[in-house]
Amino acid sequence: HLCDVLLDQNLGRKAQDYADLIPQGCELLIGPRYALLRPDFTALREYSLARRERPQLQHLLVTMGGVDKDNVTGEVLDILKGSNLPLGARVTVVMGATAPWLACVKSKADDLPWPTEVLVNVNDMARLMAESDLAIGAAGSTSWERCCLGLPTLMMVLAENQQGLAKALEKEGAVYILENIGKNLPRLLSQIIEKPSILADMTQKACSISDGQGVSVATHRMGQ
Repeated sequence: HLCDVLLDQNLGRKAQDYADLIPQGCELLIGPRYALLRPDFTALREYSLARRERPQLQHLLVTMGGVDKDNVTGEVLDILKGSNLPLGARVTVVMGATAPWLACVKSKADDLPWPTEVLVNVNDMARLMAESDLAIGAAGSTSWERCCLGLPTLMMVLAENQQGLAKALEKEGAVYILENIGKNLPRLLSQIIEKPSILADMTQKACSISDGQGVSVATHRMGQ
């Protein structure tokens, strides 16, 4: 890699991974502490962590990316319909305007026994994450946003290149990977409802991975 600065924000990466791939003098910024998050996530970190001090599962966030071409969101809603979410819970689904299954998802949302809102092209994702108690979401760069806000996550791996990231986060205790969604999603939801401290533990592990200061840290390192 012919560069002056190399940033790899993935969990589990080490500087020695690039020892033979960079020129002498290249500045290495390795790990999620350098994750380049928008400032609204950093600004809401304190608020988000404070509201998780007494965890409860009242607001569930479902977000599988803007397109979700395989309609994983619809599958999640089908499973939720038969779950034991508390009666006072609510569900928020986030999708993109071009998602091919958007109309189908809206129809399924209308059939859920809890208030369920389908939001399209959200521009305040940080606030939405901060006010959610649990996310069911895809692996990817948004993982660092969830970590910054301490948002516990049941994670779906939707692409082969997400495997390493998801496994590293699960190893740290920040997420649970949903490998068999039909079997594991109801089981995990039941466990969390019976023992909300699971959420607190995931929050603690997640927020220690990325604090949202990656831009400042990277800028400082590059300015030295």
